Amino acid sequence: MSIQLVLALAFNTVLFTVCTGAFVFGGRPERLGAAINLVASGTTTALRLANPYYFAPAEAITFVIDLGVVAGFFWLGITTTRFWPIWATGFALANLFMSLCAVLLPSVPLFAYHSGLGIYAYLALCALALGTLRLPRDAEPYLLDGSRRSWLQYQRPTT
Repeated sequence: MSIQLVLALAFNTVLFTVCTGAFVFGGRPERLGAAINLVASGTTTALRLANPYYFAPAEAITFVIDLGVVAGFFWLGITTTRFWPIWATGFALANLFMSLCAVLLPSVPLFAYHSGLGIYAYLALCALALGTLRLPRDAEPYLLDGSRRSWLQYQRPTT
């Protein structure tokens, strides 16, 4: 069994474990974060299985997927009361810079490029897992919803 296959299986195991935990135990922001991770990872994996060309650094379609991940986590970060999407946005943004640097520095080995992407992906999943674990099991509905509007309404109840 090759090292690439072992690394891919390990990542997919962590991805599905964290995302399942977010869907089961998390609130709306955690579920949206899990969906962002699953859709981006699934789409990228499908592209790379269909054509090895998509393993190249900053390939246009893969880069657009990564931009979508940054935009999704940024949107979560500014619309929810959770802090973990800010970390996930930072890790996804670092992933984009890693892709751009790999294009600008063609002497960087492909294994180092993909290892860097994997590290940032694991860190984004870690932020999601910690955000999910930090949420109390008996959380109020406004906490599960996670939106700033519901939190503000809870802080200033109408009488």
